[in-house]
Amino acid sequence: MHSVVPDRAALQQRARRWVIKIGSSLLTQDGQRLDLSAMQKLVQQILRLRAEDIEVVLVSSGSVSAGKCHLGWAQKMTTAEERQAAASVEQSALIHAYENLLAEGGTHCGQILLTRDNFRDRKRLKKTRSAIEMLLRMQMLPIINENDAIVDLDNALGNNDHLAALVSNVWHADLMVLLTDQSGLFTADPRARPDAEMITEGMAGDPRYEHMAGGSGGTVGTGGMLTKIHAATHAARSGATTLIADGRIPDVLLRLHKGALLGTFLRSGKFDRKLRRDAWTRLQIHHGQQWVIHPVRRVKDEVVAFYSETPPFTAIPIFNGQ
Repeated sequence: MHSVVPDRAALQQRARRWVIKIGSSLLTQDGQRLDLSAMQKLVQQILRLRAEDIEVVLVSSGSVSAGKCHLGWAQKMTTAEERQAAASVEQSALIHAYENLLAEGGTHCGQILLTRDNFRDRKRLKKTRSAIEMLLRMQMLPIINENDAIVDLDNALGNNDHLAALVSNVWHADLMVLLTDQSGLFTADPRARPDAEMITEGMAGDPRYEHMAGGSGGTVGTGGMLTKIHAATHAARSGATTLIADGRIPDVLLRLHKGALLGTFLRSGKFDRKLRRDAWTRLQIHHGQQWVIHPVRRVKDEVVAFYSETPPFTAIPIFNGQ
């Protein structure tokens, strides 16, 4: 009997809503000025995904890293005021670069700058979702970033991996792709342990992965592998699967869409349970039985199921067919 849960290649091919986060190291030249050649290659891939009816929301880093170059700062910034200044200098240049590259493909972008407050308040959360969906209906590419120019400790998100996960939750994404300058998650730091092996597939939220991920990233971005593991756990709460892959691989996004087994694939347990539930429901209908899911019991059971391997709902038979 075949499993009702597709393999990772099938899930990659079937995903229609992608949140793609591109790290600073992929968009800048050693954390300095924007790398327009690298940006162009990534934008062209996104346009080809859209041409295949895949909805894409882009979470882009790069504004702070490139902005510090214009300000003459060589070292990694340590204060909020420095980040705010760098972001305000370079944010417009980043979007201008994207707009020019997208215009070559006959489309445009819309910028959405967010802080933690957009996800704390229900009214703001709904406005965030509606802004994303409106841009998509207008055939524009939503480009999301943290509003680094005004954030403080109370409403800062911290890194764009976390932001991408929150966007995946709000927008109900199928797949969150975190492009970085690393091949994926390894059992140990491959720079110190040549025998380290890459985790090609696993379950988001597995506590072993936090230990494997170790510390933060390099000198360019604010996140590292650990923040990506945390982001995958958060995205999985709404059923989104996560892919951590090397953005320097030629046509990496297109290859992932075709089912290539690149990087680290972290499943959502909630999504897998939904597939099993839907398959079980179809099986009952096929056998001549119709079922209804009690709404109160369903909410309770899904909460329990999220933290355990118990069945995700309680079904009550209401009709037995002949």
